[in-house]
Amino acid sequence: MKRVTVRDIAALAGVSTSTVSRALNDHPAITQKTKKAVRDACEALSYVPDITAKGLAGQETHTIGIIVPDISNPYFSALCTAMEGRAAEAGYRAILINTLHDPAYELEAIDQLLSHRVDGMLITASSPDSQRKHGALLGDVPCVYLGSNHGPDCSYVEADNARGAYEAAQYLHLLGHREIAFLGGRQGTRTLEQRLAGYRRSMTLNGRPCREITWAGEESGLLQWCGEQAEELFRSGERPDAVLAYSDMAAVKILEAAEVCGLRIPEDLSLIGFDNISFGGLPQMELTTVSQKKFRAGRLAVDRLLKKTGGENIQTRDVLQPELIIRSTCRKREAQEGIS
Repeated sequence: MKRVTVRDIAALAGVSTSTVSRALNDHPAITQKTKKAVRDACEALSYVPDITAKGLAGQETHTIGIIVPDISNPYFSALCTAMEGRAAEAGYRAILINTLHDPAYELEAIDQLLSHRVDGMLITASSPDSQRKHGALLGDVPCVYLGSNHGPDCSYVEADNARGAYEAAQYLHLLGHREIAFLGGRQGTRTLEQRLAGYRRSMTLNGRPCREITWAGEESGLLQWCGEQAEELFRSGERPDAVLAYSDMAAVKILEAAEVCGLRIPEDLSLIGFDNISFGGLPQMELTTVSQKKFRAGRLAVDRLLKKTGGENIQTRDVLQPELIIRSTCRKREAQEGIS
C-alpha cells in the first residue's frame, strides 16, 4: 500500500503542505476551521506522521532556517558562510532560502521553514514593510534579524550604518574634498535611511550641501541604475570631488562608469564603498570601504538564536561598530585644486 504523505493530506484538505505541518503543530496563525480540515483529512487517509514530526512533541530538530534577500551579493554570501559555519560548530544544520528581494516569497520562505520544523530562524528582511508581516507567521518560533530592516520588538544584530557613513564622509572631508555625493541605495529601506543620516550629519557639520542620488525602483534594476546615474553625474558640468557609494557593489558600477568617462580613481575622483566585500581588496581594485563586521555579525546572530532555542526568552539588541578600511581609491586633494 502506498504510504500517505503530507502532500496527500494537503490535497484532500485543500491547503498547502506547510499549512498541514503548522496545523498539526497547532500553530496560532492557523484558524480552527483549517486545523479541523487537516485533522479530518488525516483521519480519512489514516495518516501517521513520520520521524520528521518529532517536532510535534516539542523536541528540537537541531535545524535553523536562514533567509537572505540575495545570495549572489558577496556581502550576503559571506554572512551566510559565517552563520552556517557557526551553526555547524554547535551541532546544527542550516536551511538557506534566497528570496530575491521578493516580499511575497519572503513570507513563503518563513512558511517553508516552519514546515521543516526548524528550531529558529535568522532573517535579513528586504524592507521594514515586509518585516512587519512576519510576526503573524512566526508565532513563538525564535528569530533573530540581521541588518536594519526589523521592528522595535525584535531581536537583531546590525551595524551602526549611520556612524559608518559619517566616518566615511568625514574621511573624505579630511582629505580636502568638499563636493561629496552619495550615490546608490533603494528607497524605503532603513539601511539607506541610516547611511544617509550619517552622510548628512557630516555634510552639515562641515557646512556643505548634500547631494543624494538614490533609487526609487525595484531592487533588480538597482545596480544598472547606479552605473547609469554615475555616468550622467560624471558627464555633467557639476562633477563632485568624491563619491560615497551606498555599497561596494554600487562602487563597482561607479568604477566602471568612471572608466567609461575617462576618469581616473583616485586621481580625478575619490571613492568609498560600504560592506567590505571580498573582492574589494583585490589589487586591481583596492577599494576604500566601510566594514560592517559581517563575519562577527553572522556568528553572533547564531549564538543569540541558539540561546533563544535553549529557552532564553529575552530580546537582544546588538549594534556592531563599523570600521573604515582605507585602501587606494581615495587621495588627498591639494590646495591648488580649488579647495574652499
